[in-house]
Amino acid sequence: MFVHIGNNIVLEEKDIIGIYNIESMRDSQEYKNLIDSLKRTNNLVTQANGDARSLIMTKENDGRIVGYETNVSTMSIAKRAEDKKTRKGTLLGGIVNGKI
Repeated sequence: MFVHIGNNIVLEEKDIIGIYNIESMRDSQEYKNLIDSLKRTNNLVTQANGDARSLIMTKENDGRIVGYETNVSTMSIAKRAEDKKTRKGTLLGGIVNGKI
């Protein structure tokens, strides 16, 4: 299954490691280190034009970890990633069907 994350970017659901809310972690040192590392290795794709709301981490076929910043909310992306047939949860870290 494929997940549209905005700005004509579509990811395979099987490649998604996690979907994170940037607004809740923007000031943390861990987030800053992660973004710096992704930029340094040229593995950050940003389409948010300075208004990033979500960070989607993926593991590519070649083994690289790539981060995608988008201005689409984490809940919107998680809903897009739900299995339409079974509706058995989301990829949003720690939340399944709205419950922690």
